[in-house]
Amino acid sequence: MASTSSVAAALAVLPPRDDAPRVIQQFTSVFLVSRFGELWRVYDATDVNSADRRMPSNSSARPLRIFVALARKTEVRVYTFAPGESRSVDPASLQGQLDGSA
Repeated sequence: MASTSSVAAALAVLPPRDDAPRVIQQFTSVFLVSRFGELWRVYDATDVNSADRRMPSNSSARPLRIFVALARKTEVRVYTFAPGESRSVDPASLQGQLDGSA
């Protein structure tokens, strides 16, 4: 898991908030800064309770994308991909997946 200081450092270099989602990608982690300024760590997984969560990827075949709120560790949101749906990790796609998650 990324240290709090490395995430804070990444957030510090972002331009001023303009309600546009942003992606922070580190070597082993992807984070979404939502359009509301919330920070979410993003994973791809085979099931909700799976311990084998992986860094999200455009080429992933895992059926779920999991969003974990860093400010509220107990909040987890899950997005289920439709067959053939894009697994893009660009800011707009991740924001749409977060919006469509349960």
